[in-house]
Amino acid sequence: MADEKTKLAVIDGETLMDMKLPPTKFCVDTLLPQGLCILGGASKIGKSWWVLDLCVRIAKGEPMWDLKTTGGTTLYLCLEDTLRRVQNRLLCITDEVPPNAFFATSAGTLSDGLCEQIRDFVKEHPDTVFVAVDTFQIVRNNSIDTSYAND
Repeated sequence: MADEKTKLAVIDGETLMDMKLPPTKFCVDTLLPQGLCILGGASKIGKSWWVLDLCVRIAKGEPMWDLKTTGGTTLYLCLEDTLRRVQNRLLCITDEVPPNAFFATSAGTLSDGLCEQIRDFVKEHPDTVFVAVDTFQIVRNNSIDTSYAND
């Protein structure tokens, strides 16, 4: 017999259709919804470059691939980079980085204050619409090993 914790949560169709559900909010229309999203792929294929460009475009309110973005503050935790490297990449991507695009090259881990750091940032910048963490391997534990050995 299944206990209450494992019981399947269901809703009937009539009740579902009568609900007033808010529309999904997107950072990039129809492509990137607000909430947790994970971008995965092979090493060195351009994920970090794409996310950097995405952060700048969202901060500017510029389209990405002809898709509307929700303009607002962005935070990019580029934890495998130095400020010099981020600056060099930005110079390749754009001539203008808006003041509402923020970058950090160090942060706590999930077990050591990262969530609180992000909450504090959002409190200071309530128009934040996008936070990117590059890479998950660095924030998931206290090791700085970036070999992806545990993926």
